[in-house]
Amino acid sequence: MFVTVASFLDPLEARIVHGRLVAEGLEAYLADEHQAINDWYMRQALGGVKLRVRHDQADEARLLVARLSDGALALDAEDGGEPVPAQTDSWSQRAAFLGLLVLGLPLPWRRRQPKAP
Repeated sequence: MFVTVASFLDPLEARIVHGRLVAEGLEAYLADEHQAINDWYMRQALGGVKLRVRHDQADEARLLVARLSDGALALDAEDGGEPVPAQTDSWSQRAAFLGLLVLGLPLPWRRRQPKAP
């Protein structure tokens, strides 16, 4: 018998937590995952993606999910300093974008003129 230990509105977050539970040796599966992906506008009405585990492993799973949500299993920074900021676009990426614009990338504000009969 399986019981629901957590539910998530984000299927990706549910998949990450599921992977952690499986890595810890718990037998778990995700219910309504594909439904939440396909009908994204119905996620809240469906109750999100449900993480289910075996009845005898429910307490251990709830404890692990609580530790994950508290950040107890987060990785430390490698050098103990500030996190690395996101990198900006490189010059080659900007040049490629400019090349696409010059070569006639269809832009949403360009309209074709109707042909006269």
